[in-house]
Amino acid sequence: MIITAAASKLVFTYLNLPLGLGGRGGVQRFFLLSQDIPFSEQLFPVGDAWAAEKERLKTSGENPSGTVPIVVATRTMGNNHGDDHHDDRQVLPQHIATARYLASVFDRNSGDAYKDYVQDLVADEYQGFRDKWVAVSFSGTDEEKAKYRQDELPKQLVKFDALYQQFKTHDTFLSVSPKTKNPLWGDAAMFGLLRDHILTGHLTLDELKAYDHLSTMYQAYEKIPAVANWIDNKEKELAAQSAATNAN
Repeated sequence: MIITAAASKLVFTYLNLPLGLGGRGGVQRFFLLSQDIPFSEQLFPVGDAWAAEKERLKTSGENPSGTVPIVVATRTMGNNHGDDHHDDRQVLPQHIATARYLASVFDRNSGDAYKDYVQDLVADEYQGFRDKWVAVSFSGTDEEKAKYRQDELPKQLVKFDALYQQFKTHDTFLSVSPKTKNPLWGDAAMFGLLRDHILTGHLTLDELKAYDHLSTMYQAYEKIPAVANWIDNKEKELAAQSAATNAN
């Protein structure tokens, strides 16, 4: 199947994580939002429903690794009666590779090989940083979390701040799409991971200010209208859920 911007519908499939956490799927979502790429969502609660879907993905061969997020692209074509029908679908796993691919399909690349390279550079490096956050946040003891905040996290922030200083090709971001004027997949990766650190209590916005390039990028990214709107709606949803729980 060949995905085209005009004839494909995208469904973003992921977990409905607590606290408004994004994880890898948050990166995917923020990229799609920032680049004005239309999509709908299919979110699974953590538990039996997701376990069943993960097994289906593996056994069907759609995604042998069983990981999410995935983006399912469905090509819509007309039939002889003039009606639309779905005749083909493609499953796209791995959030960074998918973002890079969709940037190409929807003409959202930077338009410059080096400017795309700097997005890849940071997106590749960020994977190890994300793995450390996942391990300590969901499996670490209180002592290990404290040690991470004190030792490992500052080292990672210093490194990525230096990468932005050295390689960014834009005043604020690594690079941007000329079509949307918004940042691409490497910036989405860093924004999403920094936001997850804040939501899990490893980092505060005031602490982030010590890393000028990262702080400037973060503040600018969260002001992208579609991103800001999603965050606002998510915060309202979480507040309503909390109020309903307290009322019971």
